[in-house]
Amino acid sequence: MHNKYIFIKWFILFLPLFLGSCKRNFQYSVLEVRPYENDLNNKAIAAIKELTPKDTFSFLVISDTQIAYDELQDFVEHANGLSEDSIAFVLHGGDYTDYGANFEYNFYYDEIKKLKFPIVGTIGNHDMLGNGRYIYRKFLGSEEFTFEYGNTAFVVFNSNSREVAFDGSIPNLPWLEQTVNSLKQKKNIVYLSHISPQNSDYDQRMAERHKNIVLEQSNSRLSLHGHTHSYEYYETEGGFKYVVVPTILKRSYVKVDVADTTLTVHELFY
Repeated sequence: MHNKYIFIKWFILFLPLFLGSCKRNFQYSVLEVRPYENDLNNKAIAAIKELTPKDTFSFLVISDTQIAYDELQDFVEHANGLSEDSIAFVLHGGDYTDYGANFEYNFYYDEIKKLKFPIVGTIGNHDMLGNGRYIYRKFLGSEEFTFEYGNTAFVVFNSNSREVAFDGSIPNLPWLEQTVNSLKQKKNIVYLSHISPQNSDYDQRMAERHKNIVLEQSNSRLSLHGHTHSYEYYETEGGFKYVVVPTILKRSYVKVDVADTTLTVHELFY
């Protein structure tokens, strides 16, 4: 019995030291809301606005980093070895987390804060679990927004219909229609959301209207998504491109080259 009390005493004494030495941060409650940073998307967009705009540039796209912290760390090292003259910024296709937990957002930030490029992302379906949607809004900001680089506009929005039981609120198609109508003067429009309109987790009652909103704009070029964890690429008759970006667990990402109104997509590995 005496030995038992000695063990408990030493365990309590060294527990804070053990927790402080862990590589990953510790969460005290599943309901905790303590992201390391806030409003990251707007901060990244502000950094993009400081760049010299070009009609010929490239950007990278990653997705579904949720449990792939080692692979994310390696991607950051890989991307940091690329020239800033050739890459303008990085996009994230959603699912920063697996359970929508605060510590998962912080795990992500532990790695991505080392990236030398601005990174802008959309919300994934897993990011809406628990109180993850609330944390997302504090950590990254709005679920619907646009930003521009040169003559290319990027439209970012929530397409995770299943997470609201297909109640018609996601995606916000009135917002999408109004937004793309305001971008007619741009040479290119690129769309970013987690779930593509062709996926069953997207509300299929809204898919046709979504398609019409996008394809009615002659400057719509590319729609980027994540979610399925596998690379997919297909074009409509008019040349509009849909791309599903693979999970970073596969050590894969997408590079998009923009040359005036021509957008070329590559799946790359590291």
